[in-house]
Amino acid sequence: MLKIYTDSSYKDGVSTHHYFVMKGNNKIKRRTFIGFDSSTKAEATTIIKALQMVLKKDWEGVTIYTDSLVTVFGVKHGKFSNEDYRYIAHLLKVTKSNIMWKNRKHYRIKIADTECRKMMETKLRRVVI
Repeated sequence: MLKIYTDSSYKDGVSTHHYFVMKGNNKIKRRTFIGFDSSTKAEATTIIKALQMVLKKDWEGVTIYTDSLVTVFGVKHGKFSNEDYRYIAHLLKVTKSNIMWKNRKHYRIKIADTECRKMMETKLRRVVI
């Protein structure tokens, strides 16, 4: 069973995103990237990018873990006024995957958060105000 842990950070109009894939106790893929979103959009974007990778690799039955309770609630309860939630629900259905909430203190969510913060520090140092 594959599990993906996601997180994002948002500050001063810049978002950083990180997800990693676990197969058992082994990390088999990771990705960190930069965006320019709101914090809610950033969380959804990270999950979308992870699910797009799942679709591209033709994986099924993946569980996505996120600390974004708003996103999990929106996707699971059909709050589709947000097009990102609608797209996440579609990707979950197509890949026969699931999304679950984990507390931000969960050790694997903390790993994703740490990677986001590292990139955020680097990115914000390069931004000239």
